[in-house]
Amino acid sequence: MFLTGILAALGLLLLIFKLGIRKVIAFDLPVDIAVTSFLVMMFAGSYAGMAAALIGGLFVSVVLFVLRKTISRDEPTIVTQHADFKEGRYVPSVKLKWVRKEP
Repeated sequence: MFLTGILAALGLLLLIFKLGIRKVIAFDLPVDIAVTSFLVMMFAGSYAGMAAALIGGLFVSVVLFVLRKTISRDEPTIVTQHADFKEGRYVPSVKLKWVRKEP
């Protein structure tokens, strides 16, 4: 049960790392809730399965917490720019930009 939980958590953490860990740890709480909920649904049906899911969720929580406290993260921010248009009119342009935040 312990090994099953750790292996499931490692598999999901590898998928998270493929998404780009600096962008994912900006949303560590929703990701943690989603991963733990997924593990609970995946292992539902027995006591050993639920214990494996909780161990895997705990492992993911600890890893995301440590990463958020140790490495810089990229957070999305909305940037509004004004482009010049004819006769002094301005057209607002809204863009999403990733800004690096230190731990």
